[in-house]
Amino acid sequence: MNFELQVKSELIKQKKTLTDLANEMGVSVAYVSDIVKGNRKAEHYRNKICKILKIKNKRG
Repeated sequence: MNFELQVKSELIKQKKTLTDLANEMGVSVAYVSDIVKGNRKAEHYRNKICKILKIKNKRG
């Protein structure tokens, strides 16, 4: 499963939105969306997303 699908699936399971995730991270929704879609490298924030959602950080 790619990162975007993994994140979206986990957000649904946890009844969270991308806005909730962005607020927890202290960044904009657009920035989180770019990271999730793979448009930005931002490895630090990618790791933070994984930690918040309790998912594994897999590339691809």
